[in-house]
Amino acid sequence: MMTLETTWLELCERLGVQSSRRHPVWQVLVSAYGEPYRHYHTLAHISAVVAHAERLREHFQMPDTVLLALFFHDVIYDAARQDNEMRSADLMRELLPDIDTERAGAMIVATQHHTATSDPDTNLLLDIDMSILGADWPAYRAYAEGVYREYLPVYGHDAYAAGRVALFLQPTLTRDSLFLTPEFAGREIVARDNLHREITLWQAGGFAHA
Repeated sequence: MMTLETTWLELCERLGVQSSRRHPVWQVLVSAYGEPYRHYHTLAHISAVVAHAERLREHFQMPDTVLLALFFHDVIYDAARQDNEMRSADLMRELLPDIDTERAGAMIVATQHHTATSDPDTNLLLDIDMSILGADWPAYRAYAEGVYREYLPVYGHDAYAAGRVALFLQPTLTRDSLFLTPEFAGREIVARDNLHREITLWQAGGFAHA
C-alpha cells in the first residue's frame, strides 16, 4: 500500500497535480478500491498493473499518462452497470481539473472492450490490464473467482455462469490473438489454456461446486 501511494504521489508531482489535491485524491482511490463487494478489482489489482507499467516504462510514449489511466480505470465498479469505464474517466476529470486528462480518459474508456486501437500506448495498457489471463493457473483461478464473487450478488450463480462462458470466455477464445502487443505475445498459449480450463470448471458446476 505504501509503495503504491508513493508511486501515486510521485506521479502527481510529475504531472503537476496541485499538492493540496494529491492526498485527498489518494484517499478517494483507497476508499473506492476498498469497497467491500470488490474481490478482484481492488488496490491489489491496481498495484499489479502499475508494477507492469513501471517495468515496461520505456515502451510507452507517455508513460505517466498510462499510469494515471491505470490508477483510475476501475475506480467506479458496479457489476449491475455497463458504463463503469466512462464514469471512472469522468471521476478522474472531476478530481483532477488542474491537469490535462483527455488522453488518460480515452485509455480508460478503451478498457471497456479491450480491442485494438490506433494508439500503441493504449494497446499496451490494455494488455497490461488483461495480463492476468496469461498468469499461472492458481493466480488466474483466483482472478476468475474474484470476478465471480463480485457479480454473484447481482446476477446469481446460474445466470453469471452462462454469461461468463457465452459472453466472455468463448468469444475471447475466437480472437486471432488474445494480446495486442509483442510484449505479451508470449502469454498467448497459457492464456488460452486458462480460458479453456475455466470453461471446464463451469461445466463441472463452477466455484460453488469446486
